[in-house]
Order: sequence, then C-alpha cells, then structure tokens
Amino acid sequence: MSQSIKVKYDLSEKDWRTFYNAYYMSDKRFKIRFIYGTGSWVIGAAGLFGLFDNNLVAFGMIAFGLYCVFARQFLVNKAVKKIKAKPHFPGTIDYTLDQDKLAGIEQGMDFEFNWEAFYGYRDVNPGLLLYLKEASFFFIPKEAISVEDKEEIVNILKLNRVLDLATK
Repeated sequence: MSQSIKVKYDLSEKDWRTFYNAYYMSDKRFKIRFIYGTGSWVIGAAGLFGLFDNNLVAFGMIAFGLYCVFARQFLVNKAVKKIKAKPHFPGTIDYTLDQDKLAGIEQGMDFEFNWEAFYGYRDVNPGLLLYLKEASFFFIPKEAISVEDKEEIVNILKLNRVLDLATK
C-alpha cells in the first residue's frame, strides 16, 4: 500500500452539477417523489380531459406533480447557484488521502479530517462521494484518479470502517 494518494483536479461547473445530481439521486425520497409526481400530473392531465369535473383540482395535481418530478433538478440548480457565488468558483480539488485522514486545501483554507469523522461514502458513476455528515460531502471525480488509486481509497475507507452507503 502506498504512503498517500494525492488528488489534484480543476473543477468545472459541469463537475459540480454532476456530483450534486449524483448526491440527490442517491436519496430514495426523490425516487418516490418522482413516482408520486408522475402519477399526480398524469391523473391531473386526465382530469382536464374529463376524468373529474373540477379543473382547479386537475391544475393543482399537475402543478404538484411537476414540482415533485423537477424537485431534484431545482435543488441541483440552487446548490450550484450558491457555489457560483463564492469567489473561488469553480475551484480545484487538492486532497491528500492516507491511512489516517483526508487533508487538503479548499478555497485557500487548509483542512484535515480523520476517517472516524466521516459518515460514509458512495462509489457512484461520476466518482467518489465522501460524506462528513448526511448533507455534507467531498467528491473526487473519476477523471482525477486512476482505477488503482480509486480501489486503494475504497480499501482505506473499508479498513477505517467508513460506512459504504450504497449497501445501506
């Protein structure tokens, strides 16, 4: 096993959108909301075509359904807008991972977290999400590391008993 893994990667707005999208996709509530929303706007649309007499209810069901269907995208846009307001946007990932901790520089500030401080991790299509808590994460794009480094990072996480949230 190597001493440490160095990750340095220049981020783009697309990276932020991709990872926030992956973050929200992993939340089961959005999947259920999407199903309810689709059903609601379909029934609402059928209501406009005569399924029931009250057009106000039909429009309400359509509006509620569309809100449910597009809630995830709305939250992704909101998160990216908040990040874009920061002076160091889009930023650079500059992490060093070893057996004991994740350290690095973000927005000109040094940070260091022991693996015990992490809530969990997810190995998703765009890369790795490392959660400090349920709603706070670091991400490492798959383009930023080799397959071997990714496997080694996952092994470090497992050795330190960081919870794999994909199995949760």
